[in-house]
Amino acid sequence: MPRKPPHEDEPKQGPPAYMVSFGDMMTLILTFFILLVSMSKERNVGRMAEGIGSFVVALRSNGFDGVMSAEEREEIFEHTRRRFLAPDSADRDLHAQASQLELISATVLDSLRPHDEIGQPMVASFADGSAELTGNARTYVDRIAETLRPRGYQVLVLEGHAGDHDRAAPGSDPWLAFARAAAVRAYLIERHRFDPARVEARAWLVELEALDNTNSGVDARLITPSETQPKD
Repeated sequence: MPRKPPHEDEPKQGPPAYMVSFGDMMTLILTFFILLVSMSKERNVGRMAEGIGSFVVALRSNGFDGVMSAEEREEIFEHTRRRFLAPDSADRDLHAQASQLELISATVLDSLRPHDEIGQPMVASFADGSAELTGNARTYVDRIAETLRPRGYQVLVLEGHAGDHDRAAPGSDPWLAFARAAAVRAYLIERHRFDPARVEARAWLVELEALDNTNSGVDARLITPSETQPKD
């Protein structure tokens, strides 16, 4: 008696053509970059090395900013520079600064999750162009320290401003603003034993128009994630 031929499964359809993975997208970007380099009149090996380094950083961090540390990023850029025999960068701090900006950005994005907060403006003021806490500023911080102390799942966010850096273009120095927030954070940790994991220093890269652009101090926000709130 002849055997029945085996049943052949119908071929499964693959994903639609319009769907591409992150790897496919990065491959297309790299291919386009190589085409641009090959068609250019002048070839700058330094810029090409930086472009390849940026591609490697994006690929290893899966496209998320702030995942890699400044040291890891610098190691990738340095390896790429040597591979292409590119001249040494005149300012290596640029890579570290870019990484710090990405970390600030990633932290701000994380804060967009639902939360409750208590704001306390101007917990510390500074002299024009300075990020050093004055005696009066320390005294005021000492008085309100316990009202700022995070408890439970709370996080204290210190937001620096630098509207005094350039009166013609207020808020144009995010590094001064961040240094001021970091100074208050360090004082609360060292003087009042705040948990470092519960205190964050932040700064706006560009001050929002809705904010007071003449602000030259540090504002505080005591944040409680909504998922930790008791449900009725």
